[in-house]
Amino acid sequence: MEEQQKLDYIRHELTGKIIKTLKLDDHELVKVSITTPNHLDGFMSAIHNLVLITRDNKTKKETTLNLMVKVMKGDEAFREVSQTKTQFTNEIYIYDKVIPVFSEVLSSRRCKVRGEDWCPRIFHCAAGLIPGFSSIYETILVMENMTLDGFKTGPRNDLDEDHLTLMAERIAQFHACSYALKIMDKENLEKLVNGIIPLNFIKNGQMFKSYAIMFRCGLDRIYEYLAKHPDELNSEQFTVDMEKLRDKYGKEPINLMQKFLQRDEFSVILHGDYNRNNVLFKYENGRPVDLRMFDFQKNRYATPSIDLSFFMCMSMPTGFREQLWIPLLKSYHDSLMETLVDILKCDRNDPRLETYSYINFMKHMNRFAMYGAMVACHFLPWMLSSEEECALLAENSVLDIGSAEMRRLIMVSGGEKVDKRLIEIFRHMSQLGYFSIVHDD
Repeated sequence: MEEQQKLDYIRHELTGKIIKTLKLDDHELVKVSITTPNHLDGFMSAIHNLVLITRDNKTKKETTLNLMVKVMKGDEAFREVSQTKTQFTNEIYIYDKVIPVFSEVLSSRRCKVRGEDWCPRIFHCAAGLIPGFSSIYETILVMENMTLDGFKTGPRNDLDEDHLTLMAERIAQFHACSYALKIMDKENLEKLVNGIIPLNFIKNGQMFKSYAIMFRCGLDRIYEYLAKHPDELNSEQFTVDMEKLRDKYGKEPINLMQKFLQRDEFSVILHGDYNRNNVLFKYENGRPVDLRMFDFQKNRYATPSIDLSFFMCMSMPTGFREQLWIPLLKSYHDSLMETLVDILKCDRNDPRLETYSYINFMKHMNRFAMYGAMVACHFLPWMLSSEEECALLAENSVLDIGSAEMRRLIMVSGGEKVDKRLIEIFRHMSQLGYFSIVHDD
């Protein structure tokens, strides 16, 4: 009954709001179609495909709108435990407040980059009590269906240099707007940042339970593999780094995750969950030439390393990772500087940009880029496992994320290829000196 009520609201009241937003008062609504593909559902969200056909009353020309409606799943208890309410409210905020401000900065400064090209077009968003939809706090996000405009998902697992470079350059443009506002209009940036509800791993001494469990299991998997294959610790530095990580954070790695949220001069408004599963690519002759990013639920104001190291650790196989890591960071920084120079109408030697120089950026990455490896230790088993294993992981995460079966799945899914990949990622972090945050007191 409750689900039907929500569908009825989408079909009638929400459709009316969309028509009004588009100023189609002189159009007749000919057809409304709602479908709910299972493969689009997430852990915390339900996605409905909404197709509207309107007819101009004068010309009789018909127009078809292909939209996607994203809403929260679960009851209030589930949303509290999973912090769904916080995450979805923040996502609405990014689309409704942050991106419009960033877009205005770019357009008012006559920049080549357009904020409208970052994400799907948003037709409606709301957060709060929505009469007629349900009796509890809700969020509704209506966006264009980008798949009908030639955008599609990229490779499920590893990405090539073209995909990775495009992702690095695009997120750099987004980050650059935070720095530009720091320089030109710090008060406006602070206002935007203050509108983001803090999404902490630890709040008032209480751990984000689901993440605490997943990080603990992910790290346990690595150390169990090392216990069976001690030869993988093939250098003194790697041995010291891994022992320090286990001694300081092995019991509760979520304490390390909270350290990554420290703020400094490099802090930006983040995407927060920037990975290949949250972007769509457009291709020409088989090469990616454009992308759109979505799913800003985990956005924060923190280090850009969170956005960068996540997709870099998740998407590059060993060998390729070592070869491309530094060039990819250089591509990111070049795009960052190019966008900043365009916004500020200055050159790269402008003293206002010294804080964000390549040398300072690389020092910053040295302190915070371990984030990507820590997320990979629990997320790679999902991404590199079989469809059957992935389905079991998803099912058990909803049933009881703290169960023995969920732990078993995290520990074995994907098999030895995942174990080896994780060891190789952590070894690379050690070689780069990224364990510095682990050794800090």
